[in-house]
Amino acid sequence: MSDILCRWLNVEVRLSKTVDPRSISKDFANGYLIGEVLHKYQLQGDFDLFLKSNTANSKLNNFTLMEPTLQLLGVSLDLSMAQAVMREQHGAATRLLYQLFILLQKKRKAGLTGTAMEAMQPAATACLHRVENDIYSERLRTVVKREADLKLQKIALRYEIKGREIYDKSVMAHFVEEQRRQKVQEEMRLQDIEKHRHARRKQHEIMTRIQTAIIQIPKPPPNRTLKAMEKQQQNRKKQEAQKVHMEIAQFEKIRKKLSPAGGFGTSSLSEAPRSYGSQLQRPEELAQANSEYIQKIRQRLEEDATARQQREKRRRRVLVEQMKAHETQEEALREEQLVERLTRQSQLERRLAVQLMQLRQQKDVLRQNRVFRERQYQEQRLRDFQEALEREAALARQASLDHAEETRKEIEVHDRIATERAQARYRKHSDSCREILEQIVDLATKAGEYRLLTGNLIPGKLMREWKELMFCGKPLYDSGSLEELPADPTPEQFIEVEKQEILNNQDYDEYMSMTGEWTWPEDGETKPPPSNNNILGHVVLRLQTIVNPPKPDTLPPFFPRFTLKACVLGKLFSGKTTCLTRIAKVHHIHILSANVLIQEALDAHQLGKLGRESTESCETLPTKDIDQVETDTEMEEESSQDSGPLAQEPQQQGAKKKTKLSVRAQHGAAVEKFLRKGRSVPDELLVDIAVEAIRAIPADSGWILDGFPVDLTQAKLLEKALGGSDTGKERKNKRSNLSVDSNAPKEPPPPSPVLDLALLLDVSDDHVLDRAAKQAYEEERSGPAGSGEESCAPAREHNVVIARDKSLGKRQIQHRITAFQDTWPKLEKWFSGKQSILMRLNAEMSEDMLFRKVESILYQVMMQSEKGEVVVLDSGKAPAVSTALVQVTPVAVPAPTESTLTQEGLTPAVKCSSSKSNSRSPKGSQSNIEKSTSEGKDVHRKLSKSGSGGAVGRSRTLSIASSYENSHGGNTSPTEPLAPTPGTAHWVYVDEPLPKEIPEYLVPYWENVCNSYVTNVKAVMQNLRTERILIIHHLFNIREEFKQYLRRPDLKQEFVSQWQQNYNSIPKDMRDDEETKAELHQRLDDLRERLWDICDKRKEEAGQERAAIMCDGWLEDHTAVLINHFSTLMQVEVDRFQDSLRLLRDYYTGMYKQVLSEAGPEFTCIPLLDIVALEEPGTQTDKSKSSERVTKSAGKRDSEGDEKKKTKVVPLIPRRPPSTEVASMKQKGFQDPDEKLLHDIYQTALTAINNMVSVEALQREAEENEEAQQQMDRQRLQRMSQASASAAAAANSGKDKKKAGTKKKGPPSPAQEPSPPPAPEEDSEEVCKRAIRNKIRQEYAAALDHEDSAVKVRVELVKACALCMVRVLHRQAEQAFRTMEEWLGARFLSEMNSIDQLAEVVRHHIESAAKLQSELMLVCTDFFLNGDMRVVVSPPNPPRPAPLELPTDSTLTILQLEAFYRQLRKVAPTGVQCSTDFWEILQEITSLNMGTNALPDPWMHISESQLVELVSTLTQNTEMLDWRQFLLSAALPWPTPTLPQLLQVLARFKMADAGATGSLTEEQYLKVELWFPSERALSIPEDLSEPLPYDRLANLRKFFFLLFADPNCSPARIDYVTMLLYFAAHPDPMQGFVRALSVVMGQPLRHHSSSRLLKSVPYMEEGLSESTELEEEVETQGGPRGEEGVSIPALLRAICHGGAWEACHNRFHPNWKSPDEYKEDFVKVYRELGYKVEDKIPFSILSQHPVIQDLIEGSAQYQLIDIHRALQVQQSEGEPLSLMVS
Repeated sequence: MSDILCRWLNVEVRLSKTVDPRSISKDFANGYLIGEVLHKYQLQGDFDLFLKSNTANSKLNNFTLMEPTLQLLGVSLDLSMAQAVMREQHGAATRLLYQLFILLQKKRKAGLTGTAMEAMQPAATACLHRVENDIYSERLRTVVKREADLKLQKIALRYEIKGREIYDKSVMAHFVEEQRRQKVQEEMRLQDIEKHRHARRKQHEIMTRIQTAIIQIPKPPPNRTLKAMEKQQQNRKKQEAQKVHMEIAQFEKIRKKLSPAGGFGTSSLSEAPRSYGSQLQRPEELAQANSEYIQKIRQRLEEDATARQQREKRRRRVLVEQMKAHETQEEALREEQLVERLTRQSQLERRLAVQLMQLRQQKDVLRQNRVFRERQYQEQRLRDFQEALEREAALARQASLDHAEETRKEIEVHDRIATERAQARYRKHSDSCREILEQIVDLATKAGEYRLLTGNLIPGKLMREWKELMFCGKPLYDSGSLEELPADPTPEQFIEVEKQEILNNQDYDEYMSMTGEWTWPEDGETKPPPSNNNILGHVVLRLQTIVNPPKPDTLPPFFPRFTLKACVLGKLFSGKTTCLTRIAKVHHIHILSANVLIQEALDAHQLGKLGRESTESCETLPTKDIDQVETDTEMEEESSQDSGPLAQEPQQQGAKKKTKLSVRAQHGAAVEKFLRKGRSVPDELLVDIAVEAIRAIPADSGWILDGFPVDLTQAKLLEKALGGSDTGKERKNKRSNLSVDSNAPKEPPPPSPVLDLALLLDVSDDHVLDRAAKQAYEEERSGPAGSGEESCAPAREHNVVIARDKSLGKRQIQHRITAFQDTWPKLEKWFSGKQSILMRLNAEMSEDMLFRKVESILYQVMMQSEKGEVVVLDSGKAPAVSTALVQVTPVAVPAPTESTLTQEGLTPAVKCSSSKSNSRSPKGSQSNIEKSTSEGKDVHRKLSKSGSGGAVGRSRTLSIASSYENSHGGNTSPTEPLAPTPGTAHWVYVDEPLPKEIPEYLVPYWENVCNSYVTNVKAVMQNLRTERILIIHHLFNIREEFKQYLRRPDLKQEFVSQWQQNYNSIPKDMRDDEETKAELHQRLDDLRERLWDICDKRKEEAGQERAAIMCDGWLEDHTAVLINHFSTLMQVEVDRFQDSLRLLRDYYTGMYKQVLSEAGPEFTCIPLLDIVALEEPGTQTDKSKSSERVTKSAGKRDSEGDEKKKTKVVPLIPRRPPSTEVASMKQKGFQDPDEKLLHDIYQTALTAINNMVSVEALQREAEENEEAQQQMDRQRLQRMSQASASAAAAANSGKDKKKAGTKKKGPPSPAQEPSPPPAPEEDSEEVCKRAIRNKIRQEYAAALDHEDSAVKVRVELVKACALCMVRVLHRQAEQAFRTMEEWLGARFLSEMNSIDQLAEVVRHHIESAAKLQSELMLVCTDFFLNGDMRVVVSPPNPPRPAPLELPTDSTLTILQLEAFYRQLRKVAPTGVQCSTDFWEILQEITSLNMGTNALPDPWMHISESQLVELVSTLTQNTEMLDWRQFLLSAALPWPTPTLPQLLQVLARFKMADAGATGSLTEEQYLKVELWFPSERALSIPEDLSEPLPYDRLANLRKFFFLLFADPNCSPARIDYVTMLLYFAAHPDPMQGFVRALSVVMGQPLRHHSSSRLLKSVPYMEEGLSESTELEEEVETQGGPRGEEGVSIPALLRAICHGGAWEACHNRFHPNWKSPDEYKEDFVKVYRELGYKVEDKIPFSILSQHPVIQDLIEGSAQYQLIDIHRALQVQQSEGEPLSLMVS
């Protein structure tokens, strides 16, 4: 019954919660689902008042509300039933639901609703039910407690329990305390006992060690003498006395502890006197009594001791006497026994013989009994063995059944897991498809929405944005507002932020690449995007390298050479281990399994620990607990990590001394540590264990990983551990940089995979389960048989552990299969995609077959790896060594040689300075700029010491200096190559040392510049997008508002209704009067005039509304906003240029100056339009934020710190230019003031850029002039010093020399010429510095020029795009205003037409003197009768359908012919095609699959043999085919022209060809009349729905032009002579040749042939009388034919006609030759006939020559073939086709 109810509730009723039979009482306990059932059957109208919770209030409310409904249905819901349902009693809810099910089914069959049932109920019964409901509600409230009462009861119960617990605690406190105290005392006593016991055990161990260490010499046994016995007795007595004394002392000690102030009672000692029985009153008496008592005890003890000694002496004396007596008795007894034995020997012998005979008889009896018992035992064993066999057979059958059941359960579990995985995949795919479909629907709806907004003109930018969002998986519609983003945004706002970021990135990329919206306008000049500034990129890269030097690459790990490196993967029970074990045995390949390696590591750890313990015990070292050791090692590791590498070194050395464990043992310790904590072994540790095992494998051998790696993480870790490179790690995105160094080092290529092969043994899940089940079954069968009586206890324990592990593995099969399915897709992608080493092998085969296949695969891989290694060793070994050397050796730049300097465009002139500079130490102290300026050394030394790359800078400095000296010395060689330009690939950059502060300042400065540039550009792009969307919505809103304004109500209907009422009030007899009719017409005219006036007034008001919309200033405001956005973008470009300029200036200045020049305090600001001036005062403060822009230097942003930021308000310019500027603006060519504003802003930006460039140029020129002046001053000082030296030398000389000196005093310069040059060291350094400065200026100027050109291109592009966007905005606004004007005019005309329609209807009624029965209504622009019948103008007749050609028989339609032409033209444009290709095309077209409904039925049913015959007939024994000839034959029927008609058409063509070009255009061709009329009188059908008859001849005429025209010409032209040669074809090829030659000659020729003419087809009967007509025409003209003669070119034109003839020359055909061969034959013919080559021979003479006759008879290209006859006639398969026209 529960199943029926659940099916009813879940399937038919479809409750909100699925009902389960096991939880039906719990689900319906609160009554909510019962109310839902009643609500589904429309009986519970107040279902919204039901509560869904399980509280008491909810139950009370729900059962109170449902009781009337159940009472109406006839269900008796009393208190007991309700209480049972609420308490979830078993069966209560089921019984109630069953009653509901029965009654509701009856209600459904009766078709009664709840209202009907209430109406059918008697009033008395309804009143009684209401009273019962009230009583039920009150009693239910009393029975069911409220939630507050229940909570109060729970609280009271909780406090009562707590009070009881407190009472119990207070009562038991004393008892518990006493017990605790006793327990503590007992524990302390036990601890003391244990300590004493431990101490004794330790002392005993020490004594045993001492005793074992003492060498004991064996002594002879002591003699049992009286002295020894007495000595032992004395020792024993001494020990007893000592023991007694000790016991007495202990007794006294205990007595003092127990009763310190009391004495002994009378019962303590029997010998004590009675005076000691009572207690003494004084302590002196008590002490005296005690001493007396102790003296008595001591006396008694002494007496006892003496008595014992006397007794012992007496006892010893008696014992000695007894021993002597006993010895004498024994001696006598021995003598008596000897005598007795001698006398009794003979009697014993006789008795022994009798006893032997008796024993023999007894043995025979025992033997017979034993045989009988053995026989019984054998029979019993046979019976037991048979029973055991039967028992084992029964157990085996039961085991097989259990195995089958377990297998079935495993398969069910696997199927369920597979189904869940399939469902999960389906849900995932369905979710993806649903998301994609939703995005497509959103895109479609968005496009439809914007089609309404933009008038079906969606901007391409919007479509690109939508596509980008769709491809990124973001919603197209806005889901959150970003106007005020809170501190904790919602997920919708996060999505909106991500969308804006995506669109900003797209716009930024388009802007940087100048694509999309930022392309150059079509009407202007197109410029490419600015190229990368290599100089700036190099500067930035060098600064970043100085601040953050790159880390050296780590060397890859070294491994020996292996012949095979592979891994074998697969599911559980796929045969990996079995197959690899055989491979290892046969081929000696090392197999590495993760489980085996872990076990070996654990074993090594255990062995190491045992060895360590044994060594510690032998050396008697103190031991520690294992846990304490682990904690100590962990603390040591932490301390070593905290203390750093310097502190770790001694700790590591100490650890190496202390621990002597191997690496494998250390791994085992780590594994054991994780396993003891219950955690799995981490992947890193597994990979380390595997790598260590691989290191242990000898070289020139192979290894295979068994089942490892398991997942992608292990694969990546293994790749990193073996190869040294983390290939799986994704590279981080580089920071945004506005310039890139083209010479920067590139990323190395990805390394080759470390494994040679990854083999997957693929097995299905069912196969895995079968193998697992078989193995488990075999183990169960072999387990009991293998266990015998010989197994001992340890073996049994081991078997138990193994059995437990096997059962665990059996339970984990499903999980391991699922885990493999989860991890394998990523592994497959890794091994097959990135490394391409994966191979699959189906392992569902026998072990031998699998072994052979795996063996062959491994052999192939080993052969391939050996070949690959040879290549690598030959080609790639040297680079590996070189890279290793580069990484190990320190960075040092050698002195530049002549070859390197020559390549750089420099020559080595200064060698001594280079040697000195190279001899200096490259290391130096990083000093400050201020310290370097205070020193008195030269600039070059200071910079070389303060920089980080001194050697590099010095080497480059020397090369530059040498180049400078060469250039100024005039010693350049004529063959020296030109110096490269800065920024090119061969340019050597100036990398002089920089002070440390400059890179540290410039690197964050440049990062801030890049980030601010990208952020500002994206912000402008976002503002432009927002403005564009705002413009689109505004234009749509004003159009819609204007449309609603046009639809506003008017007063026309009131006038019409009043007029109609007045008209209907006129009596009928008066309406027949003519005067009344005239009066009514006049009133109608007045009404119409009044209605027209209303329309005119509404039109005027609408025009004013349109003018108000046009003049509201919205367009001007938003144009100004757009201009400001583009001005902001120009400002961003100018700021970037200025920041780049400052970076370059500081960088290059810092390389040769001590102090940097101060930067300008402010940046250049581009003005904005003032959009606040015309706004209201209230909105001025809000919009003023957009008119101001705060500019600040990016460098100062980092250096100021807490200082106040300096701001500058951007200058504003007015939007409206003065009236005086408007005229000048129009004279300059600006039609729009906005364009003038944009041009002015652009000029401002250009001026700012030029000013900055000019300032830098002036500064550079001033520096050069200053250096030149310093050089001149230095030279002047040098000359002055030389002059003073010479004067001093002259003054010291004699008088004779003084005269000579006075003569030479005037010109002293010649005397100084032979003086030696100054010190070479100073001159070389000065030349070097000057060369460096010149090259720095050159490089700086090149970088500045590049940035200048780039920023100008960007600014110009911004201006062009701004102009384009402003024009588009104006165009859209004008289009909107024009649309509004069109709506206004259309509205006015529609209203006027409706008024005219009303007037016509009323005039009709006036003339007919009829009453206006229908109400006349003018609604907007429509005229209605009675409000629902619209009066419209009679629609025009529908146009006729286009004429359509219907196929008849085998005739192809014109459309089919054109399709044929297009296909053949596409395949063979020259008109010539191979016969095989043509046959294939025909076969494809006529096949059922590709040519259905494309051709008529005869073409579709043509056989393959007929196709072959058709193609062979068209080819005429050649390999090529002219498809134009085929189409001309396929176009039949068409009127066949006669020879006079062909000549007449030729004459008309020549008349139309005024230029005698030999070709005509289509227009000229259609004007010429062919041999058939171009227009015919066709009958036009009267029914307009029928199409006009199809004119086939007119369309054939157009098809002939398409067939023979040359489409390569523009326009297409047709060679009319070639066309007429095709139409000269005839059923008789001889007649066809004569006709063709006549067309070429332009006159008719006659040829008499002996062969009979073939009969034509029925639709070609006109050609039969051609010869007679030709003869009649010749006779009428007079004279014979062919008088002018035939020339050789005419013959060649006629013979070589047709593409197939030119394209193919059949060497077996006698008449088919090349044109040159034909020309030679014709020359011979002319000469044989006695004519010259240039003469013309009459055709009557020429045709008699045998060669010409053969040509005429063999001219097959002029034979007209009938294709349709072969298609119409149904021939047998063996009958050949006859396509000749007969």
